[in-house]
Amino acid sequence: RHLFLSLGVEAFSWGRVDVDGRVEAQLFHRDLSLSAGGLATAVGQPGARYLVSGEARWRLLGGNLYALGQGGTLLFPTPEGTPRPGAFAAVGLGVDHAR
Repeated sequence: RHLFLSLGVEAFSWGRVDVDGRVEAQLFHRDLSLSAGGLATAVGQPGARYLVSGEARWRLLGGNLYALGQGGTLLFPTPEGTPRPGAFAAVGLGVDHAR
């Protein structure tokens, strides 16, 4: 029922292009929210970096309480200067009064 899409592209004069995007859908009377996002830097060049993430949020008790799950990729800095790929996952509970 509800869909949100965000996309940003940044092009530099020296040929680098960065892209950032997110899509989110709200389902079941906006009680369930699913989203996915991505970030790409230096697209099409050697050493390009790509990150992705996702999130699910389920609203309970009339929407004031929600359960949240997240996961995705990330990059850790190393002493050599090259990033090391990794992943993350998280779960949690939250409270809010805004709908």
